[in-house]
Amino acid sequence: MHAHLKTLTTAVLATALVTGLGMAPTASALAPVARDSKNTVGPLSTQLAQPLTTTEIPVPTMARVLEHQASVPARTPNQRLVAHVAGVRKKLTALGRKQVGDAYGAGSSGPNAFDCSGLTRYVFKQVTGRNLPHYSGAQYKMAKKVSLRNAQPGDLVFYLRGSAHHVGLYLGNGKMVHAVGRGKRVRVQSIFGPWYTRHYSGLGRILPA
Repeated sequence: MHAHLKTLTTAVLATALVTGLGMAPTASALAPVARDSKNTVGPLSTQLAQPLTTTEIPVPTMARVLEHQASVPARTPNQRLVAHVAGVRKKLTALGRKQVGDAYGAGSSGPNAFDCSGLTRYVFKQVTGRNLPHYSGAQYKMAKKVSLRNAQPGDLVFYLRGSAHHVGLYLGNGKMVHAVGRGKRVRVQSIFGPWYTRHYSGLGRILPA
């Protein structure tokens, strides 16, 4: 009697399980669940055969894309100019650094040898397309003078007070890249030093901002 009730209870539980899973009960499902020697119950084969459900991710419509773009504040012409000049400055200093190690050549403006104004002329020509005069004094006259406090990478730094007979490309943080002189190679160094401090003329700006 007790064995019959036990079998009936197991069958009812199996029926409830397959009904909850959305499957029609079968004769095998109503049969008693086999148990191993350790009294553990294995998963039903009908459960393992159920397909996995998938969730579709909605693709943004063009209307939503335009709505998002409209929500982003538009930059003013001045903001666009500032962003553009910042990018130009970054390119100028990167190209200037790439010339480190190149030879000094009087009257040379690249691509493998430079004098001081030839280096700054080459960098500006390659990045901006603008031709600077191949003479440091002329570059000094055309540049807008700026203080060291307001100097930015991509400005020019000049030497010999009251004029300029040497020029370098300012990199920021008190450093410049320049064609040092005869017998020496293009290098990065401080804008101040034993000779440079005595002959410092100032910094000048070619870019609009």
